[in-house]
Parts: sequence; structure tokens; C-alpha cells
Amino acid sequence: MKRTLIFIGCTMMAALTCLFVLVLVAGMPNDRKNGFDRQWVKVNVRQQLSYKLPLTGERLFGWGDSIYLSAPSHRQIYSLDNSLHIKDTVELTVNKQLRPPVNFFADATHIYAHEYNSGKLFFKELHAAQFDSARLSAGPFVKSLQLSDSLVVIRGFVPGSFQPVFMRINILNGEQRKSNLLSEKADAGFSTDGILCSNTQKDRLFYIPYFENGIYCMDNELNLRYKQHTIDTVFHNDIRVAGRGDGEMQKLYASAPRVKVNKRAFANDRLLFIESDLQADNEQRDAFSKYPVLDTYYVENGSYAGSFYLPVDKKKVLSYYVNAEKLYVLLKDEITLYTITLPSSSFHR
Repeated sequence: MKRTLIFIGCTMMAALTCLFVLVLVAGMPNDRKNGFDRQWVKVNVRQQLSYKLPLTGERLFGWGDSIYLSAPSHRQIYSLDNSLHIKDTVELTVNKQLRPPVNFFADATHIYAHEYNSGKLFFKELHAAQFDSARLSAGPFVKSLQLSDSLVVIRGFVPGSFQPVFMRINILNGEQRKSNLLSEKADAGFSTDGILCSNTQKDRLFYIPYFENGIYCMDNELNLRYKQHTIDTVFHNDIRVAGRGDGEMQKLYASAPRVKVNKRAFANDRLLFIESDLQADNEQRDAFSKYPVLDTYYVENGSYAGSFYLPVDKKKVLSYYVNAEKLYVLLKDEITLYTITLPSSSFHR
């Protein structure tokens, strides 16, 4: 039995490694018309602050106006002041070197690190010296959200299989809820890989597939509230998955590069923002190649609200963090704060 679990664990990790590599290398050729137009809205995007980084960052995260920056080494987290300068360093004092992929979250009193391949959560109070840990799953998981100090949502796997499931886990009492949303294919999540995010209140969770035009909105108990399409025309992806080996040693991998439709997503309590990798037919190639285009959708029902460009070099964007109308953008060499004013008169329900 122990040997079987080891085989399954190794197989999962190999499949997940292929998954993340292919997500990174797959691109979207926009060498033909894609069959949709964008509704451009007049958005007042005003730069408030910009700070050249003295180090390499990986991802922005935070809680309200408390902003943090993770580093690629996963040994430190940096807290930022109101001028976006580093004011403090949080050492990741855990009993091991955290291995990517790692996801970070914060609330008013805690910092959290999710290590996907180990299935573990590490957490500590802001002024505590050491991190505590909790196991979220027996095997690896591929997506996660920290809802509160006790509730975590992951996209993991049915034990002993490649079938992906969403799970809400109470780390205090071990209670779990599961959702079989997008669990039809036991392909380690290759065909339905995507972005998991939430609104500010964390009572609406969004899953946006990378490779087709879907928005799946759940409540924080994993009940599906609605399903909507994004504005593009990619209704079905053509993800091909192949197997290698036999029995317990079988490994799954994507047998062809996959083209990405949706690149990143984040939300406040009004709008869901999706950075698209598809050029619209009414869009100039030069503008699309230079700037990130953000398609916005209403949180309450997923209907399309309009699109706008963000005035940064899209090739340098690493991460976004939004707090109400404040949008923080992490680039390869700097952090920039914008205020985004979205006039209600520009939107039509």
C-alpha cells in the first residue's frame, strides 16, 4: 500500500510539472481574425506611484492597503509601505526550502504560504517568529485560495486518480466540502487548467479556464452561482493528453502545446478583470502587442462590462493586486500603483 501511494505521488508530481511547464510556454498566435469585438470604455487610469525594485519580485498579494511582495527564492516576503518601498522582511522560517509552485496570501493578522506539490499550508501571525503548518491534501494540488484563517479552497485530485476536484477545507476541524465542477475528465486538470480568484469579500469565487471562454462563479461553500462566457469565441479547447507507462506508473502529459485564451484574472467587489491573450477584430495589432487588455465583467452575474488598456509594457507584467479602485502592478523591475475610475455611465447591463 505504501509503495502504491509513493507511485501515485510521483506520477501526480510528474504530471503537474508537465502541466506548469506547458502553461508557461504556450502562447496565442493572433495571425487571423478571432471573430469577436471589444466594447471600449472610457476608463480614467491614473498613475499614482512607481518604485524601481532593488530586487527581483515574483508576486504581489495583500489585505486592503497592506501590500506584500514574494520573491522567487521563496525564502522571504517583503511588506511595502505607502510609497511602495520595502519596510520589512518576513523570513519564511519553515523546516524546508519551499519548492515552486508556491502561492501566498495575507489577512489582517496572518501570512499564508501554499506549497502545491507537498500539499501543505504554512501560516503564521504577523509578529510570530515561526510558521506553523497543516496538510491540505495527501497529494499535490494545482490551485488554491485562502478564504479565512481556517478555510482554504484547493483544486486537488480524487485519491489515486487524475480526476480534479475543488475542495473547501476547514483546517481547524478537518471538515471538507467538494465540488465536481469541471471534473468530467480524469486528465490531471490539463484540459480545464485555469485561474482561481475571489472578490474582496471572498463570498464569490471565480474559476476562469486558460484555454476556453468560461467564467464559473461559486459561493464560498462551492455552490455554482452562475456560468458565463467571456467575449471571445473559443467555446471548446483542443487539449490532447497522452499517457506513458502502465498501471501504477502511468504518467499523463499534454501531447501538444496549448494556446492560452485568458492569461490572468483578479477581482474587487464590483468587477472581475480578465487579461486576455486574444486580439479582438476591432483591435489594432500594435496596441494589443504593447499593452495588456483587461476585459471586465460584473461580479454579480458575469455579464460583460467593457474593456480597456493598461498603460504598461505587457511583456514585463508579473502580477496584479487590486484593492477597490487601486490597482498595483508588479513588473520585472518595478511596482506601479494606478487608480482606476470606471464611470458608471460607460457601462450597459
